[in-house]
Amino acid sequence: MDFKPWMENITIEDMPNDDLKFVAQCAGIKAALTLIFCLPGLILNIPKNALKRLKERYILKEYDGTKMTLNRLVVECDLSQRQVEALIRKQLKKSKKPPADSINK
Repeated sequence: MDFKPWMENITIEDMPNDDLKFVAQCAGIKAALTLIFCLPGLILNIPKNALKRLKERYILKEYDGTKMTLNRLVVECDLSQRQVEALIRKQLKKSKKPPADSINK
């Protein structure tokens, strides 16, 4: 989207509704304008845990079995130690499960 000279003086108060005012306040006026021009009429829902799967994938990739790594991942991913440990335990159970083909034999 091209920003035009007439857009330079737009303020948060110029946004057409409270949702876009909030977007402009949190992400900037250019982000709000991008939504206005690129997604008109669209109702957006932003899940609270929108990046949960990405965090899980990152944790499982980075975890090396050490307490130091566990602590680092807890802080980096803004999760509790129990949450990270539960994810790792769940993955370990999955990886030890026999393949589906061998169950029916």
